[in-house]
Amino acid sequence: MNRVLFTKTRRDLRRRLTQFAAVAVTVMLGVTLFTASYDAYRNLSASYDRTYQRLHFADLTARGDDARRLAAAVRGLDGVAAVATRTEADLPVEIGDGRLRGRVTGLPADGRQPAVDGVDVVRGARPAPGDLSGILVERHAANTFGLAPGDTVQVFDGSGWRSLTVRGIAVSPEYLWPAPSRQELIVDPHSFAVLFVPEPTTRSLAGLAAPDQALVELTGPARHSADAAAQVARALREAGAVDVVTRADQPSNAALAEDLRGFSELAVAFPLLFLSAAAVAAHVLLTRLVLAERTVIGTLLAAGARRGAVVRHYLGHAVLTGTAGAVAGTVLGAVATAAVTRAYTSALDVPDTVIGRHPGTVVTGLLFGVLVGVVAGGVPALSAARTPPAEAMRGRAAPLFRPRRWGRLLTGFRRVPLTWRMALRDLARSRRRTLATMTGSVLALVLVLASAGMITSMRAALAEHFERVQRQDATVISDPGAGDLTRQLGAVRGVSSVEPVTTVRVTASHDGRSYATDLTGFQPGTVMHGFRTPSGHWRDLPDDGVLAGAALADRLHVRPGDPITLTAPGRPGLQVRLAGLVEEPLGTALYAARGTVGAVAGNGQTGHLLRFTDGADREEVRTAVLGLPGVLAYTDEHALREEINRYLGLFWVFIGGMLVLGGALAFTVIYVTMTVNVAERTAELATLRAAGVPLRRVAGLLAAENLTAVLLALPLGLAVGTAAAWAFLRSFSSDLFTLRLSLGWPAPALSAAAVLTAAALSQLPAARAVRRLDIARVVRERAR
Repeated sequence: MNRVLFTKTRRDLRRRLTQFAAVAVTVMLGVTLFTASYDAYRNLSASYDRTYQRLHFADLTARGDDARRLAAAVRGLDGVAAVATRTEADLPVEIGDGRLRGRVTGLPADGRQPAVDGVDVVRGARPAPGDLSGILVERHAANTFGLAPGDTVQVFDGSGWRSLTVRGIAVSPEYLWPAPSRQELIVDPHSFAVLFVPEPTTRSLAGLAAPDQALVELTGPARHSADAAAQVARALREAGAVDVVTRADQPSNAALAEDLRGFSELAVAFPLLFLSAAAVAAHVLLTRLVLAERTVIGTLLAAGARRGAVVRHYLGHAVLTGTAGAVAGTVLGAVATAAVTRAYTSALDVPDTVIGRHPGTVVTGLLFGVLVGVVAGGVPALSAARTPPAEAMRGRAAPLFRPRRWGRLLTGFRRVPLTWRMALRDLARSRRRTLATMTGSVLALVLVLASAGMITSMRAALAEHFERVQRQDATVISDPGAGDLTRQLGAVRGVSSVEPVTTVRVTASHDGRSYATDLTGFQPGTVMHGFRTPSGHWRDLPDDGVLAGAALADRLHVRPGDPITLTAPGRPGLQVRLAGLVEEPLGTALYAARGTVGAVAGNGQTGHLLRFTDGADREEVRTAVLGLPGVLAYTDEHALREEINRYLGLFWVFIGGMLVLGGALAFTVIYVTMTVNVAERTAELATLRAAGVPLRRVAGLLAAENLTAVLLALPLGLAVGTAAAWAFLRSFSSDLFTLRLSLGWPAPALSAAAVLTAAALSQLPAARAVRRLDIARVVRERAR
């Protein structure tokens, strides 16, 4: 009997090869996507960790007036592996004919590798001991400006420009992603550069007598213990640290971790949609197969076949199909994993690329295929085993069909074409088939609309940030000693308006919690920056107190009206009132009137915001502004927006792929239900053809029924898809990004059109199956 059932299984799979293949392909896509994305996520995490471990990336970075006192306070504590001090300052830099914002970071003057936050020299060599004018340039900046060993750069020390010579190009764990701060995760590469300079020269440039940063590396166990890290951070604060930044909050690592977190969530969520769709399609296929073979099942049971063997037989159809798809998916996923990992690390210039083999992911992918088979085939298989042999062997004779209330109601609508009336009647006759078609359509809409929602929301966020929040076209940093440059900048051709601005790096603290950010001072009634509240309204800059990004309230556990302490480098802390909260797409910053900023930080970094006239030549404006005396750096906001779009290139490709796969998913699920529909209604369709009903009308009847089921599923699919898009966006929200769902009407309309198009295309195989019906054979079978 087992040999007979095995032979029957092979024949069943061969007879319905296209349907089972469609289910297997859907499983394959889901497992491939899961394996490739989840293993790539783990490989990327391992690649970052290898670089961090090799270069001793700091677990804690503390800032204070004298970092040596901070280092002494924690050196020797349990869990501390290494401690180092250095000086770091943001100073204007001139490279070639461009002036930009630079970050000067101290290196040991003896030419040795720093004990914490080391650098990897990839070209050239480290400055020799005693070479106080030799520097290393961070690789991103070197690639942007085409710098090589032997070139020179100029650094502004507050009174004049000092020339330094490039000795080598370096990679730093602090700048795997070249982010200046958590508020500026993406910058125009032509407006920011990191230089590693011998410590004595760095202090001289910054005008400091002692190092201002203490770097702490923890041991492995302490790194994974929140209590151990908190104890070291507490000791640093008690020793006078103004701010303590953990590895998790370090800008570059935070940006990469946020990217990985989103990657890991998509790696699970999207494949589950494919596997769910495969389970639905397989369930429909097996259910109709069992109903069609009631006579065969009864014969097998009457001939002595055990019910368990019948269950295993029909369950095996789904398990074999799911397992075959899973095996193919794990193979393709393993190949894709290496390609995705290399493409990602290459795009980000990650120095270490780790491509590991993860048996757990392979096993999970295979289990997904088996699980799809068990879930999809379990109920039909049990139903087959419970079929009474005597009843099943009576054949397909059925009681006289009595139209239901819905069918009787439809007969009254004489003006509705007969094809549509029959289609609507058939929707109620086979509720399981209709429900399966609708479920597949909903799953496809979830995938398509979630992907489309992420694209439209990201574009809307960027448009709002650069058009309604940051309204300037360019930012200029000037020398405080040059006086007010407002008139000279306003006279530049192409500049329509100019506003002075003051920016300073501060640490906001409250009740033992702190957060490092930028404090920007505008003139009252500024037109260069918009302030949107979390409720969606726009407000003016307050005369007293500060506005803060909404995420700051969560970090410091404060609310509007509470006092917070702002501490600028080299200044005592000043308590100010939190006047309100703002919500911006990128970053979490502080804003106040220029007078308030002056009270907190003294002079701060002076600059100007520029607006251009329509049609202004941006390069001409850049050249003219940089030619003015006293201009130290220039940032083009348009170039920054282009840079963000460039970095989002991989994201657009990934989401575009999800849109295509969503259409494929809809086609697959609806194709299976269509072909099963034709198979189980062979007698009915052949009778219609024998009665002279044209092929076009018969195919139209099937298409009308199935497209109607898809149309009925659209409202639910759009609602669930919108909720899924909102959930995905919420998973990306933090103090780094604040994304709101922005769909508009085109995204839902196009998503619905995509699913309807896929459903329409899936009618073609059904029409071909109707054309190939052997009417004479079916009529003879009905006459027996």
